[in-house]
Amino acid sequence: MVYLVSGKKNMGKTTRLGELFAETENARGFRSEKIHDCGRVTAYELTDMRTGETMAIARLASLPTPDEWHDPINHGPFVFNRRAFRWAEELLDAAVEDGAGSVFIDELGKLELKESGLVETIRKALKTDMDVYIAIRDTNIDDAVRVFDIGEYRIIPARD
Repeated sequence: MVYLVSGKKNMGKTTRLGELFAETENARGFRSEKIHDCGRVTAYELTDMRTGETMAIARLASLPTPDEWHDPINHGPFVFNRRAFRWAEELLDAAVEDGAGSVFIDELGKLELKESGLVETIRKALKTDMDVYIAIRDTNIDDAVRVFDIGEYRIIPARD
């Protein structure tokens, strides 16, 4: 089953995803953590929800891009680390190999709707037998269902 953890921007989708993860046995996945500086979001990290391991995924394009971010993706005010997208896919592959029952993905956004970012990880996850939990803004649901050919799904509202 596909579960879309949905809400508006900054409405607690990631928090709700974490709560659901904590309630689910034999689950794997990752969430996107905001990094704040002087009261504004300047970067994001992916966090393996099982181990706590992190990898930088995005930072403001106005900040210097780390040398190890080869061929970064520019999107809006951020630049994205391609290696982090591969890392997320490796986490999914390990979940499949370990026989996980559920996978949690944070998040499916405009980048994925433009066939970039986590697009391959999401496509692979949807082809597994696992329950797939995906954080998504409510305004992106219809496009995501169409682009990713999601048949049956349930919406889980984020919490304030």
